Amino acid sequence: MNKILVVNPMTTRTKNVVRDVVYGCWCKGKRIGGATVPPFVLLQIASCLKTAGFEVVFVDAQAEQRAVADYADALAGVDLVILSTSTMSFTDDVEYIREVKRLAPGARAAVFGSQPTFLPEAVLAFPEVDFAIRHEPYFAAVDLARAMAGDLPLEAVPNLSRRAEGGGVVSTPEVFETDLDRLPVPDVDLLPKGVGYFNPIVKRLPYITTTTSWGCPGKCAFCTAPAFDGPKVRFKTADYVVRELAFYQEKGFKEVYFRDDTFFVNTKRELAIFKGMRERGLDLAWIANARVGMISESMLESAKTAGCHLIKFGIESGVQEILDRSRKGYKVERAVATFAAARRIGVDTHAHVMLGMPGETAETMERTIDYVVNTLRPTTATFGICTPYPGAPLFEEVRAVHPEIGDGTSVNLETLHLDGFYNQFYTTLRPEELGRAVRRAYRRFYARPGYILGWVARLRSPNDLRRVSIAATKLFDFCFRGD
Repeated sequence: MNKILVVNPMTTRTKNVVRDVVYGCWCKGKRIGGATVPPFVLLQIASCLKTAGFEVVFVDAQAEQRAVADYADALAGVDLVILSTSTMSFTDDVEYIREVKRLAPGARAAVFGSQPTFLPEAVLAFPEVDFAIRHEPYFAAVDLARAMAGDLPLEAVPNLSRRAEGGGVVSTPEVFETDLDRLPVPDVDLLPKGVGYFNPIVKRLPYITTTTSWGCPGKCAFCTAPAFDGPKVRFKTADYVVRELAFYQEKGFKEVYFRDDTFFVNTKRELAIFKGMRERGLDLAWIANARVGMISESMLESAKTAGCHLIKFGIESGVQEILDRSRKGYKVERAVATFAAARRIGVDTHAHVMLGMPGETAETMERTIDYVVNTLRPTTATFGICTPYPGAPLFEEVRAVHPEIGDGTSVNLETLHLDGFYNQFYTTLRPEELGRAVRRAYRRFYARPGYILGWVARLRSPNDLRRVSIAATKLFDFCFRGD
């Protein structure tokens, strides 16, 4: 095998597509303040391949806004193309693969992410796709490269689905890695030079994303993570995490955005990470995700002393009956107490909210928006539309009654979070009502005079002014004009 192309594909539908998680694309556009992210998972795969001795070409075409023709010379000799895909990006990604293969006709394409994991047959129905890597792509990608080089039979590659010679699809067993410390620290030098990844919630640039664990203890009905990550949450050791963070600081990064599904799961390990950061003298700001009910006030204080300035929570709804129906696993009163504690301690909070959840009505949507704006009072918030995706119990519930949902890809990057998608079958709401409600929620949260003045008072530097101005411009454009 000569070369492997690991690429973050560009889509013409929007300039910023967030693909730094293993499931693939999860959001885009002005609704998230124009955020752009380093494609961490692809970077991790490229680093695994390099460590195994393969020649790797890494292209972040989305960040650089590079069409395939713009790097055609680099495609010479490429045998394997690897990229992430998901339900909402799949149709765009197939077109991208088609163009790559036109310029590199001998190349074969492997995709990973949510869509290949849960619907490999549907993915492989497209001739552009040769391999679907299910679940974890890191070591499977290395084994696939070895198999294509003739050093390993394809049958020995874990988590792999491919077309069988006699028709149909053949799949190897799924394997969930238990020793995450086997992963090489990502080679950040592969990232494109001169690209300034921007995120409105990141205070100190440049920043990098990473993960310290795989999996989530939650079992939410709308989420693909439990089925994707397997039955157990798995962790990098504290020593590994501290070494990785030290490496990022040496490379000039000033902030880390931990993209674990839930960072605060193993208290002993987290405290060891914080201790190691202090002992190494690391000066890194950081952001992480937490579940309501799984982070104590003392942990909030410890996180802050270790550099944490923002914690993100999946709030989803402010109506207990809706949370219970979706198996969210927390009480609204607990969320109120957690957000109040964070304010006292001085840690910012972000609330992820989903409208159009099972059982939703116009009245419950308004209760949720009011709850977030006036009761929780997070520092920032995002509002989206609950969407049934393959791999989530909610998708199977819808598909059992409405098989016309197919593989789910009729929701795409153009319509994502702008209109409902099959929500009318488990709510009392029409698709267009949900799109209007999302924009109304953004206006109610961000267009408050007191909230705007509060952000003006928080500005401390030209960088603060820049990131708040960019985010505000994007958000208000979305609020009043749509995406």
